[in-house]
This record gives sequence, structure tokens and C-alpha cells, in this order.
Amino acid sequence: MAQATTTYTEEQFVEDVKQVFATSQDARDQAQAIADHMRRILATGWPMNSNKFGAEPGTYPIYASDDLGHPNAGFRIFTYRSALRRADQVQSPHDHGACFVVYGVARGSNQQTVYAWTYDDDRTQPPTLQPVRSMLQEPGDVDYFLPGTIHSTEGSSTEETIYVRITSEDLEKVWRHRYNLATSASRAFLSGVGPQS
Repeated sequence: MAQATTTYTEEQFVEDVKQVFATSQDARDQAQAIADHMRRILATGWPMNSNKFGAEPGTYPIYASDDLGHPNAGFRIFTYRSALRRADQVQSPHDHGACFVVYGVARGSNQQTVYAWTYDDDRTQPPTLQPVRSMLQEPGDVDYFLPGTIHSTEGSSTEETIYVRITSEDLEKVWRHRYNLATSASRAFLSGVGPQS
């Protein structure tokens, strides 16, 4: 007797992500569940087998919800085919405001660095932003960053990186911050009108 095989499709993945947002409002639980679903879909060869994914470097939208999201505001699923990062090209740290993000790598690699504020014993001195954790994402690896987490992302400088990013809200409507590591200063921006990341 032949054993039936099942394939996890893009449509099922989208429905599972929608279900996560429909049944929970806890960002940590949502991010963990979505990361689990993303690991499952990446194991199928997705997004390279998606008809929404292109052959040229760029951003490819997969799904947008206007009502389901962290506490609403509409989640987004994007896939990316990145050009090689120049060796001297460094992404500045940024946050995603009240939004969380889930990143998964399908091909290539993606270096993620998390930062935190360090406070001096001298209370007259402002805190400084310091790296506290760095992890290399390789094919099949999925990580998430909860609301307010400051991180930077660097794709590979030696091979094409294909990755997926799910934002728990539409970032064009979420105020975020970009940070200068030399000064620890920040600048607020909206994705639709400020620097992209």
C-alpha cells in the first residue's frame, strides 16, 4: 500500500499565519508560531517554487492583510532575492517599533546582530547602544525580533541570499528608529518615507 505524501503549500502557509493572528494577541507566542510555520514552508523549497517570486534581485510581496496582525494593523509577507552585499556595506541598527518581524533564509546567508542599551554607573551619562548577540542564518534558519528589539541585518557578500520576512504590521504605518552606533543617536522614520530596511 502506497503511503500518501502531503506538501505544505504557500496557500496553507498563509492560512496558518492568518490563524495565528486570529487566535492570539501575544507577540511572543505569535512570533514563535509563525517561525515554526516558516521553517516548515522553507523545507519545501519555497519561495523559489512560488509563482510570485521573481528571477531578478528585488522584493516580492506574497500576501498582505489589512485586518489581521499583531494587534491588528495588517501583517505582510515578503520574499527577497538580494544582490551580493558589498564588503564595505553595513546596515545600521534599527527597530520595528510596535511590530515584530520573522526572518527566514532559503538560500545564502544572513547575519543578524541584536543590540541593547548599556547604562553607565554614572547616572549623568546617556546609555550607549552595544551589540549583545550575533547569529548567522543559513538555509532553513528562522529567527524573530519582538517589538522594540534593535537589530541589524547583513546579507552575504559571497553568494545570493534569498530570504522571507513577515512583519506583524504594515511597516509603512509604523514609526520606527534607525540608530547611529558611533553616537547612539536615533532618528524616527516611517518605511514609506524614510530609509528602508
